[in-house]
Amino acid sequence: MKNSVKKLFIVIFVIFSIFVAGCLQSNQTSENSAPINLVKMSGQEMIQKLGTGEIAGFIMWEPYPAIAVTKGLGKDLILSGKIWKDHPCCVIAYDEDWYKSTNNSDEILKRMALAQLKSVEYINNAKQSDSPDHEELINYTMQFGGMTDPAAANLSLADVEFVYNTNIPGTTTFIKNIQDFGIFDMGKWNQSGYKNASDYANSLVTNNYVDWAINNKDADFSGISLQEPVNVRYGYLINDIHELPFYIGWQKGYYKNLGINISIGEGAPFQNGAFEMQKGFKSNTIDIGSLGIPPVIIHRINSNDFSTDDARVGVIAGMNNEGSVIVVSNNITSLKDLSGKTVGYPGPGTIQHVLFLMAAEKEGLRVSN
Repeated sequence: MKNSVKKLFIVIFVIFSIFVAGCLQSNQTSENSAPINLVKMSGQEMIQKLGTGEIAGFIMWEPYPAIAVTKGLGKDLILSGKIWKDHPCCVIAYDEDWYKSTNNSDEILKRMALAQLKSVEYINNAKQSDSPDHEELINYTMQFGGMTDPAAANLSLADVEFVYNTNIPGTTTFIKNIQDFGIFDMGKWNQSGYKNASDYANSLVTNNYVDWAINNKDADFSGISLQEPVNVRYGYLINDIHELPFYIGWQKGYYKNLGINISIGEGAPFQNGAFEMQKGFKSNTIDIGSLGIPPVIIHRINSNDFSTDDARVGVIAGMNNEGSVIVVSNNITSLKDLSGKTVGYPGPGTIQHVLFLMAAEKEGLRVSN
């Protein structure tokens, strides 16, 4: 009997030792695994290099994920909504220098917010396959996204939530994440004078223009159009389906009917939001534009000359929530499989960069870029 108990104890001890060793080995593998190598590239490069096997995956805005998937070059691994549900993404921002030098800037921004609202309402209705406007929406989506395949256009719309409301709590969370990841230039942050993330978010984002738009959304445009038409130099990101509401409003005449003549600003469309902040708003070639909220947050600090406050912008409306995707080769099954491999992304400080860092942090993975 004693020998049986002794043998049982030895077996249990061995099993326990193997289990503990396995757990320790698993933790060591996570901590010591090679970092994921993020490499900046354009959306077209991502699709091409995924197809040739030069990269194992990429994170990008739509329609690039949809194009890669419909071509059979890869598969969706993680939708950005799985990283952070309902996260804010692209927004509409204005240049502070333009605002101060334009007499009726508040009236213009109210109508920009209203055009955004009407575009979002159109898209959200037309996204339904039985909508009489569905085919027209798909055509607009292909035009703006640089696509020729209706299937890719449909897929590119599926994971994007088009919005017009601002999101101060979400902006605050992004600011905290950017602080945690050490992306801010701390010398510039100290110059900014903001006390904390909440203070910065409330300085950056206003609800006033969206509130006006909601109150006037059923009004006849002819009754609320600007008395004297104005010209606005607009900036946006290339082939970014997140910013489809801008294109819809432009093509369907919402801006024009409200007294706003849109011209595409010098340098637009931009390759990413950092370029739009640095080469658009900071250089005074863009009056109003759409871009991701993280580039706005980051470059209003990091690219700003605080003696002149030349990169100061304000956010007046949302453009979309979610809608970015981590796409991987068909043989990849998890984010951990990307350790030691190259992954494409649109550049430092973009929303895709921040989201990928968040996803990697959850998995205990290291990232280099």
